[in-house]
Amino acid sequence: MEEVRDQMWSVPGTGCAQPAAVRVAVVAEPGLLRTAVVAVLAAAPDFEVVGQTEPGGNVPELLAACRPALLLVDLDAVDDPAVVTGPDVEGCAVVVLTARRTARALRRALGARVRGVLATDVPPEELVELLRTIAGGQRMIDPLTALAALDAAVNPLSEREREVAAAAAKGLPTGEIAKLLHLAPGTVRNHVSSLLRKTGARNRWEAVERAREACWI
Repeated sequence: MEEVRDQMWSVPGTGCAQPAAVRVAVVAEPGLLRTAVVAVLAAAPDFEVVGQTEPGGNVPELLAACRPALLLVDLDAVDDPAVVTGPDVEGCAVVVLTARRTARALRRALGARVRGVLATDVPPEELVELLRTIAGGQRMIDPLTALAALDAAVNPLSEREREVAAAAAKGLPTGEIAKLLHLAPGTVRNHVSSLLRKTGARNRWEAVERAREACWI
């Protein structure tokens, strides 16, 4: 019974017990996103922000000290979400926030076994409602991010185009790519032109980034 009482709080003047607020910790760079998320949750009576840290901070220490039910992580500021969402978050639902609605973002998130993938531009009231749903045990994935992943599921690049794109991603110029792949420089340029057309990019660097975001390379 004592454990049950610890999870309830009373409304003054009513004598009615209400569920305790959902404890939330936030992992994000100091700045607009973190400030906004904390402010939105502070205004919701059924949520309590119990801790915050930067992506490079000591997340296990934060979790041990605060014991949150939800851990919100800025996916765009984390190189490897699995490092943040490792075994230390057992018993805590991880939700990632991202401004990049891409197949790569979704793959990174699901690889870290998160319970929620939410966009950073959702309205405040929608964010709160989604977090309530996740806190209730359901998994939530931003529909536009899921749609981007579906659109990118079929890779339009040929094997050679993927090889050229991967080499270009390393910053290699056309001549070095040609030597690496045993191709003529003109053939490499043709593959780059095809890569630009298929990704809708204006230059090879943009094409490489789009191919990465779509998980084509």
